[in-house]
Amino acid sequence: MKPRALAYPDLILFNGKIRSFAGENSIREALACAGGRIVATGNSEDIRRLAGPDTQSIDLKGRTTIPGLTDTHVHLSEKGTAEMELIDCRDFYTDVHSIADILERLAKRAADAPKGSWIVAHGSPMQDFRLNDKRFPNKHDLDRAIPDHLVSISFGAHITVGNSKALEAAKITRDTPDPAGGAIHKDPQTGEPTGELHERAQLILRKVAPEFNYLQLKDGIVFALNQCLERGVTTVHDIVRSGEPVRAYQEIYREGRMHARVSILPRVIESNIGSRSLIELGLTTGFGNEWLRVGGVKMSIDGGITGRNACFYDPYEDDEHNYGIIRIQQDELNDTVQKCHDAGLRCCVHAIGDRAFDMALDAYENAVQKSPRKDHRHRIEHMGNWLSTQERMQRMVRSGIIAIPNIAIGYYVGDAILDCVGEKRLTKAFPFRTLLRNGVIIAGGSDSPGYWPVDPLRDIAACVSRKMRWGEVWIPEERITTAEAFAMHTTTAAYVGFEENDKGTLEVGKLADLAVLAEDPFEIQAERIKDLPVEMTIVGGEIKYQA
Repeated sequence: MKPRALAYPDLILFNGKIRSFAGENSIREALACAGGRIVATGNSEDIRRLAGPDTQSIDLKGRTTIPGLTDTHVHLSEKGTAEMELIDCRDFYTDVHSIADILERLAKRAADAPKGSWIVAHGSPMQDFRLNDKRFPNKHDLDRAIPDHLVSISFGAHITVGNSKALEAAKITRDTPDPAGGAIHKDPQTGEPTGELHERAQLILRKVAPEFNYLQLKDGIVFALNQCLERGVTTVHDIVRSGEPVRAYQEIYREGRMHARVSILPRVIESNIGSRSLIELGLTTGFGNEWLRVGGVKMSIDGGITGRNACFYDPYEDDEHNYGIIRIQQDELNDTVQKCHDAGLRCCVHAIGDRAFDMALDAYENAVQKSPRKDHRHRIEHMGNWLSTQERMQRMVRSGIIAIPNIAIGYYVGDAILDCVGEKRLTKAFPFRTLLRNGVIIAGGSDSPGYWPVDPLRDIAACVSRKMRWGEVWIPEERITTAEAFAMHTTTAAYVGFEENDKGTLEVGKLADLAVLAEDPFEIQAERIKDLPVEMTIVGGEIKYQA
């Protein structure tokens, strides 16, 4: 698309270090934006001459400007409202260190709530590993502390705990069977449910628990998008499971409240959206505009590692009978991937355990062989976190499959994963150097918010330094360069979004999406990149965030 022709620019940035990411040594002093796109780059003197009477000119005072960052795997519409509304029991953000601390927070809210109403909270993934008690609260803990209310608390996306009143409302008893792709934990002595629900079993409780209303959903999305802007993020790929957030996004856009760009990934299994409905409507990947578009479809083969539900060939180290959970059988997976592939919908398949990796690769190979198409850009979400064998990497390259690893998972809960999966399977965890050397395309996805914030600068720092939040420098030989780490959230991320002609670099004709940093991330210690202040975020040539 050619840049819009205007008499003069809307915005000029000058006297800075513009890192365009358009090749080596592609640094400029200034750039000009008009009509939402970049219309000129060069030295400050030449660019400033383009200014007209209404042009806004910003002196960068030597600060560094980079392309706007992209997070390719978020649950923003689901978690944004939770950030605003739910009781916060997450240990990454609060002084919660024990079950007693959690119960105190829940009881405090219950004291001000009518008897018989719901108390809903959220904790952190694998919080049982870090709590002093070394376990999650169970229904008996919740019953004692909050006897007159229905209680539900989630610990990440894969585990929810309810008290007795909540279980009763959901009609979960000792005789309730495990749903397909889920597990209701029961006391081995009594056979009674403990209150802990995994994967699809959580849906039984969610059906009776109160949902956020539509206005709360919209406000939560706006809140979460604005948080993204604070860390230089101008695009997210958001996974949705119903039509409500899709409608909400459209309304927010029309209301002028959408300040970051969104690529929607509708979940088509375990969802209120079916692949058939999208296919029959004739939607294909890329439908939409520069602000809001369809990025593909999402489906999840196995459970989550944070719930110890990812499916491996070998059992978990701390549970010899647990191999994880398969949520989609191979025949259903093959059929869904094939139909979406044929319909022009890019597939984004969640697979965390090695058994699930192979199932995903089998499904993709089957689809590509039956209906060859070079530019499908199918993805495996979480592939590249571990167990990337030579054979799997070769299969990915051969079929053109993109890996979306999540270094944030290692950064926050890698020590807990080591404890339950074992060092042998994690000998080459997050092997980004190996993946790149073998030609695998990788882009960064945080799996945020809710667990931890959307923050590519944190993730880039972890990729380069390999220093984790829990203190260890993890597998330093898999470090990648600062340029390679930024590519995962700029140039490669734009390619993953089918948007390489519009995003990823600061070049003439591309969207004027950029972030102004307090320092140059290429000239500081790698570990410090995570703490870099973002001083300004510009989307479509307009300042959407300023510190």
